[in-house]
Amino acid sequence: MQITKASQLTGVFPALFTPLMNDDPKCLRNSVDYKKMEHMIDDLIASGVSGILPVGTTGQSATVTHKQHLDIIKFTLDYVDGRVPVIAGAGSNCTRESVEMIEEVLKIAEVPVLCVTGYYNNPSQEGIEKHFKTLSSETGAKIIIYNVPGRTASYVHPDTLIALSEDKNIIGLKQAVDFRIGEKFHEDTKRVINETKNNDFAVLSGEDGFFIDMLEMGGTGLVSATANIPEAAKIFVDLYKAFQAGEFQKCDDLQDAARDYVEATFCRKNPIPLGTMFNSPLFQPMTSVKDTARGDEAVARIMKLINEKAESLKKYHV
Repeated sequence: MQITKASQLTGVFPALFTPLMNDDPKCLRNSVDYKKMEHMIDDLIASGVSGILPVGTTGQSATVTHKQHLDIIKFTLDYVDGRVPVIAGAGSNCTRESVEMIEEVLKIAEVPVLCVTGYYNNPSQEGIEKHFKTLSSETGAKIIIYNVPGRTASYVHPDTLIALSEDKNIIGLKQAVDFRIGEKFHEDTKRVINETKNNDFAVLSGEDGFFIDMLEMGGTGLVSATANIPEAAKIFVDLYKAFQAGEFQKCDDLQDAARDYVEATFCRKNPIPLGTMFNSPLFQPMTSVKDTARGDEAVARIMKLINEKAESLKKYHV
């Protein structure tokens, strides 16, 4: 079963990390390590996740080749084999390129797509609205907007999101901003959630450390880099279930329990730490954690987490 409407965008969706083979020491033309990816997917499904999202930012979407991008989506769909839904990363700052990518994805399977806003060229709100409406009208795909101004310098304003939510193909938003009470984007996020309730539109957290905050505002799920770690995925899944059951103190405790995993995952720019966790190279210009400033300390911290709290990752370090 694949997702076709907002009511299915609930729970935890790991943004799947793309592991690479050590077959190019220059980190320019490495092959994808599909055998490792099989283990990763199996562990995540066993953790109870609601779905899997390959080739987002965490999946090295900015640096995999066009062919690798499509091959990863096809592999994920084939290997998951209907066990959970799949959402495909298919965004670009070029509308034409994103349309073409979505069309190629839909030839593989009718899956929803996560599409980012206009990084680098930084369009106006009118341009952002036209971009997403064009993706919808040209492809007919079910689209989830990815609002991540920290990477794009392009913030999608509430008026734009509310207008886009009226498009029947635009079913959700991954909101990767600080939406906690008292922070810059709290009122914007709250307004979007409240004013799109009748438009078959879901709002998911793109901030792993604020999952409970999103649920309390009326959001429905989490798209997570940290959830690549099966133990962390299980914590987030349990948090979602506890919230649905009204066990709010348990939710707070579980969000606290996730903190060490979140901090390790984001101790360097995502997905750099996940490269270390899964013992994988990263395409340039990303470098490994150990090659960053004070990298040895950061690697030691990550390995401590693996040894003490993320034993499922030990198999990648034997």
